[in-house]
Amino acid sequence: MNTMPTCPFALPPLPERSRDPLDIGSHETWFRAYTDLELEVCPFERGPEELKVEHTFRVLEHARAICQGEGFAAPLTRACLLAALYHDLARFAQYRTWHTFKDADSCNHGELGAALVEHYQVLSREPLIRAAVTRAIALHNAFALPEHLPYDVSKVTEVVRDADKLDILRVMDEHLSRPGPYSPTVVLSLPDTPELFSQTVLDCALTGRVASYTDLTCVNDFRLLLGTWIDGLNFATSRQRLASAGHALHLLGALPDRIYGPARDRLIGELKTLSAASAV
Repeated sequence: MNTMPTCPFALPPLPERSRDPLDIGSHETWFRAYTDLELEVCPFERGPEELKVEHTFRVLEHARAICQGEGFAAPLTRACLLAALYHDLARFAQYRTWHTFKDADSCNHGELGAALVEHYQVLSREPLIRAAVTRAIALHNAFALPEHLPYDVSKVTEVVRDADKLDILRVMDEHLSRPGPYSPTVVLSLPDTPELFSQTVLDCALTGRVASYTDLTCVNDFRLLLGTWIDGLNFATSRQRLASAGHALHLLGALPDRIYGPARDRLIGELKTLSAASAV
């Protein structure tokens, strides 16, 4: 990972520990104060960072719903909520320092986020769950999780990964529903070229595997990759929320028959089956 970016402002006071394990209000206050300061000193257009703030709180909302739907105990739920809140903490320093959200051109934002959480000591009053939350932040953006993780680390990371995907689908649907050209920051600088396609991404969609960002060649590949996430969610609650929101269906529906038809139709069929099952 690249050297940790310097912090050009005084940090907010550390969050307090609530007696209610499901109340992370002081952490939310700290996060908002921190991101407000990042926005003030950002030398670039602030819109992408403002979207990340909104994204964070939507991920937090999804994480809370997943924990409730899966019946998690209060301590595990608290760990999931804190990991969701801080999962993209590094995005602001990343954008300020490198003017990109593309990890390959800057830093691993999961690993940097875990380092920042430790550096700023925002979990210093959370000794029982600190390690699980920090590890989940570091791992949330990995393509695949390591085997044999401790139970708490595994569950917290899985919740954050699912919640993150659920809101990224919303962000991409809203952005790609507009006429191009698309923001390079949002589409990872991929060209919107109909003639380009990735056979690897197509094969993943056809065989029930989650596609990788490294295999993308164009915006349509990105649409298809987002649809493959239905095969990579960890919880029934997550799959139900994905199907009911309609974002994946909308993204896939925009793909052309030529090249993408069979892969698109397989994923759309899976979504419709899941929607029907959820409605029973």
